[in-house]
Amino acid sequence: MMDNMTNKQMLSDDELVAMFFEENKQELADDGFSHRVMEQLPTRMVRLSRIWTAVCSVLGIVFLIWVDGLALLKGLIMNAFGNIGGFLSSVDLSGTSPLLIFAAVTVCAMLIGWNVVADRKIFWK
Repeated sequence: MMDNMTNKQMLSDDELVAMFFEENKQELADDGFSHRVMEQLPTRMVRLSRIWTAVCSVLGIVFLIWVDGLALLKGLIMNAFGNIGGFLSSVDLSGTSPLLIFAAVTVCAMLIGWNVVADRKIFWK
């Protein structure tokens, strides 16, 4: 009895809950009712999700047209490219060694490659 109690004290709460439910498992006959209900749930939810997505998309497009959003987006993009162009023209690399630039680009490429490989390993598990 004491040995059994010691083993239970070493188990985590999740393991104890799983053991309790495994020991007290009961099967109820429902003539496939649960299965039929579960088959109907996803289709209804998918349908509602598609309807909600369509309604939000239409409202977004109407709002974009109503506030003249295309002109605002065009101005935003033009300003962003102008700011990037201004920043790039102000960069002074005259005192920088080409070897230093090559090393920085190599390290950045290796880090990007490492992250891509790590993400693929996690994704494909």
